[in-house]
Amino acid sequence: MDTAVSYLGLKLKNPIVVGSSTFTGTVDGIKRCAEAGAGAVVLKSIFEEQILADIKKEEGYTDLYMSNPDADVYMKTFLRGNEISVYEKLIREAKEAVDIPIIASINCADKGEWISFAKEFENAGADALELNIAVSPFNREITSKDIEDEVVAIFSEVKKNVRIPVSVKLGNHFTNIGNLAFRLSMAGAAGLVLFNRYYNPTIDIETMKVVSGTALSVEEENSDTLRWIKILSSDGIPCELSASTGVHTSEDVVRQLLAGAATVQVCSTLYKNGVGYISELVNGLEAWMKKHNFNSIDEFKGKCSAPEDIKIFERLQYLRRNNDLNL
Repeated sequence: MDTAVSYLGLKLKNPIVVGSSTFTGTVDGIKRCAEAGAGAVVLKSIFEEQILADIKKEEGYTDLYMSNPDADVYMKTFLRGNEISVYEKLIREAKEAVDIPIIASINCADKGEWISFAKEFENAGADALELNIAVSPFNREITSKDIEDEVVAIFSEVKKNVRIPVSVKLGNHFTNIGNLAFRLSMAGAAGLVLFNRYYNPTIDIETMKVVSGTALSVEEENSDTLRWIKILSSDGIPCELSASTGVHTSEDVVRQLLAGAATVQVCSTLYKNGVGYISELVNGLEAWMKKHNFNSIDEFKGKCSAPEDIKIFERLQYLRRNNDLNL
């Protein structure tokens, strides 16, 4: 079977991309992903806010530096530069170690000085860049339009500084995902990743404290991703789509490709089943293609595009009682 696909202008041997995670934070981890059959990897994201937090905790970075503006600037520049150098080293060594595309990842929330990182990562050899844009929606004074404008502005600022393809990883809480998706595409986004899975806090009712909730996705979470992959691909969005969140099995992979995804990003299923599970995802995809007499992914990508199929994805409410589910 020919499982090769194009994503962000890059040739991938198959559509299985390992998403930003601890699996892709070291060269050894990246090598294991490649050996298991991954088509590409997204490096573990670098967080500007995390860099600043690490600077404050750095041994020797005391109030003495903070009280001296020149020393403060020097220490921040030095320590930030060290963090970036480590990430650039990861990119360079990963490129030497494997023959699959290496996609750098930046987590950002504003148009800060971190934008210069993008050019440095390009120079280090990254094949593409994924922006994980998470503008806080919790300030009631900020309108939904303000948030969406900021997302487009952040992307546009980065795009001006690099030549490599840039994709945007979005959350699913925007007022009109379709409108924002097309705005980003028109601004030059080579791809969109749907969707980001945010930190999930919960409350421990025994200690009555806020704690971290479940970090891993479950298969049932892929329905929202499937809905928007289908709607955007059917609407002719001029960029490639990558399905993320809830992709756990080869059947999930097939579903997203049938909906119109160019690739899928996997993460939680690897935590549950191990990196070697990538090969099972690829083998399962090939077995399904053989069963249905498809020789390439292009032959069935987006195949579920009949008007009645699209209408089902656009439906928000149940129309009649379902006797089996008692709904």
